[in-house]
Parts: sequence; structure tokens; C-alpha cells
Amino acid sequence: MHSRAVNPQPPMRVATHTLTAADGGRFEVTRVAAEAPAHHQPIVYLPGMFSGRRFWLSDRGVGLAAHLAGYGFPGLIVERRRGGPGRPGLEDHLQHDLPLVRDWIRSEWNRPAFWIGHSFGGVLASRAAAELLDAGDLAGLVLFAAQFEDGKRMLDWPGNLLLSGFLRIQRRFPAPLLGMGPNDEPRAAMRDAMQLVTRGRREPGLREALARIHAPTLALSGLGDTVDPPTGCEKLIMHFGSADRRFIAAGRATGFREDYTHPGIVVSKAAQAEIWPLVTDWLLARAGAGPLRAAE
Repeated sequence: MHSRAVNPQPPMRVATHTLTAADGGRFEVTRVAAEAPAHHQPIVYLPGMFSGRRFWLSDRGVGLAAHLAGYGFPGLIVERRRGGPGRPGLEDHLQHDLPLVRDWIRSEWNRPAFWIGHSFGGVLASRAAAELLDAGDLAGLVLFAAQFEDGKRMLDWPGNLLLSGFLRIQRRFPAPLLGMGPNDEPRAAMRDAMQLVTRGRREPGLREALARIHAPTLALSGLGDTVDPPTGCEKLIMHFGSADRRFIAAGRATGFREDYTHPGIVVSKAAQAEIWPLVTDWLLARAGAGPLRAAE
């Protein structure tokens, strides 16, 4: 079904930079590029909650970011604040940190970028497209398991009452202890996640903002995902105004090797064999030489 072979791992150049936002908050960006000169647009990678850089690029240099760098797409893996100065919330990341990433791309490449996000990272990428990026900044979106309207009982009422009580006495949410991911989360990020879900479901503002997105969009969800179900992921992109918009529910019933789970849609061996090539083909079909941004 998906015939492109996984690109043999080429030599990579990887460097991590610490950026400081206007409110004093600090966050890390890892730049990934093949040794051969890049010839396509850059890609911004946003991990979901409870994860970070290693979701896109392991310590051994394996991951979707390295795979796509091998096809000529340099990458910036953006991690959220985990502490230090500045409030470490989702909203602070969106309003203060991601504009610095946008400005870096304008200065370094002067070309529109693709933005790729997983789970809440995909929701943040969508919000950045709707609220922060000009049309000349955005080449397209790839969203993995990203949504806010279905499931997530812990973040919506009444489940969030228990979580809110827990966060009154704990500064961090212990995701590794609960088997939910490798990284814990600051209290501010969890509170912002609750706000995003409850307001997104009950108030029209977020859905109306998403209608401003007209960039090409590919959204993928796994039929084995019990965290962000395919129904919600399809709803997310149906709010977009994009004419070039595709949703894929990946599972045995739709011709894939397995019913992909929440992380497995990106990081499993099966995903390397059939999801990565699918995404590669989609990006290459929309990349080419890529237009330059208009002069400011």
C-alpha cells in the first residue's frame, strides 16, 4: 500500500540551542539536518505532553526527524518549558516561545515551514497556524493523534475536579510514575490543558479560529488509540478551512499492518515501515523547491 522504502540513515548534524522568551522563559530547540545540503522547506516538530525531543529523535539518532532530514527537510524540534523563569504553561509556550521559532525560520530560511505535531503538540501546531503564522510562514501541517473534543476524561468535567485537587498540592504531574510517558509535566501545563479542553468543547472561539487555517493538512490517527480517538482527530481538521485536507485512520480495517496506538502512530517499527513513508510522500508532493517568503 505504501511503497517508499525507509531512507537509510544518512550522517546527521544535530545541535541543541536554548532560547529565552520575552517573559524570561527558557526552552530548548534541537536542530536536525543531514550532512548533505537541505533542499526542501524546514519542519517544526512539536511533541505532545509527557514527551520531548526523543519522541522525534532518539539518542541513537533514530526518529522521524532524522528520516525526513535525509529527504532534504531540515528540522527544528521544539521542547516546552519544564521549569525555570517564566510560567511553564501551554499558553505561554504558544504566545511567547513559538513566535521565536517562527522568527528563526524567517531569518534562517526565508521560506514557509511545515509544522508537525503529536497529540497536544498537534493542537498547539494548529493553534499556531491559526493565531501566530502568516500565510507565507506555513507550507502545511501534519498532525498525529491530535484533538481536544473526544475522550480526555481527566481533563474535562467532572474528571478535572480530581486533577485540579491533585495539582493544588503537587507542583508537577508524575506521568512516568503513572506509565503515561517519559516526562512529568508542570502544574501550569496541566491546568492549561484542562482549560483548552473545557473551553474548546463549550465555547466556539477555538473552533472558529481553526477555520482560518487554509494550509495543506494531513491528519493521522490510530484505530488502536484510546487516548485521542480517531473521531476527535477527524473533527479537528474538519474545523479547518483547508481545501487540501486529508484524514487517515490507521488500522487493520483500513489496510495497515496494525491498529496503531497513541505513541505507536509515530514511534513503532510498523510506523517506520508504512507511516513514515506515507508522510514523506505527502510532504514531497507539496514541497518541491518551495517558494520564498515575500520580502517584509
